[in-house]
Amino acid sequence: MTSERYTWPARPDEGHSTRMTIGDLARAATAPGWSRLTVRRAQVGAHTLTTVTRDGREIAAEGVDEQFQRLRELSYRADAGTWFACELEFTPGSRGYTGRVDSSAPPFEDVPPPAALGELTLFPREEPPAWLLAALPTAAPIALPAAYDDRHDHWRHHRGDHEPPPPPPPPITGELAYRPATAMTARVFEHHQEPDAQYVHLTEQADEPESLLVGCSWNALWVSRGGMRGTGEGVRSIMLDGEVLRLELTPEAADALETETAYEVRLDLPPEMTARLRAVLPGMLRRVTGGPELIGF
Repeated sequence: MTSERYTWPARPDEGHSTRMTIGDLARAATAPGWSRLTVRRAQVGAHTLTTVTRDGREIAAEGVDEQFQRLRELSYRADAGTWFACELEFTPGSRGYTGRVDSSAPPFEDVPPPAALGELTLFPREEPPAWLLAALPTAAPIALPAAYDDRHDHWRHHRGDHEPPPPPPPPITGELAYRPATAMTARVFEHHQEPDAQYVHLTEQADEPESLLVGCSWNALWVSRGGMRGTGEGVRSIMLDGEVLRLELTPEAADALETETAYEVRLDLPPEMTARLRAVLPGMLRRVTGGPELIGF
């Protein structure tokens, strides 16, 4: 992306990235062998409660409070406010998550009056729930915090005249789910070579978006899916096992590609095309500095 274009993070992208970071922090806080991690945040104003639960037992995890605070800011909508409760659930062996957010139900049995006032001052909304209005103090404090829009919506002030408006914020009510891709079937194989670059392109069908591109330019690697998501690093190994091409990725590379750390391409190709892939790919990747380990070629 050039410097002339809009470079602030898109709200939905940063919201998803923030949820992924919360999952990484929760995983780092517990030893292996767990079957379910649940992270829940309840917040009204400055009144908060964060719980991280491993298989029904509460544990401590550092850094998640700051991530949830940022997620609330990203989720704010001028007409509807932001969420009061967010719960995320993670399972072992997956980069995915499920969960839900709620912007109407009270997250606490008792809401302190300063918290209610702080919430409506920082994140004003057109129709506050009755429980939040009932918790308001009878008199406002002398100093009130600035509203979220005034302090944090920097892109509204930094966008150029020709930039598109920012995308809508992440959801504040309803279910959340991220299910990374684990595999695709390739029925079309293409190999393109230019003086300073070459790439292999595998697609399900010629006119379908699901695809995997592995390319190199000079000594640099690039891997992308669907012509959009991509990474230039973090590909640990590429294995050709019969009719399956298997990529082992770092968590960061998997997140960039929106896959799990193990991603498979099932090769439904004519034998001569599979043989061509077997011959071409090592020649490409051995030019790459610090390239992936090649297995089965």
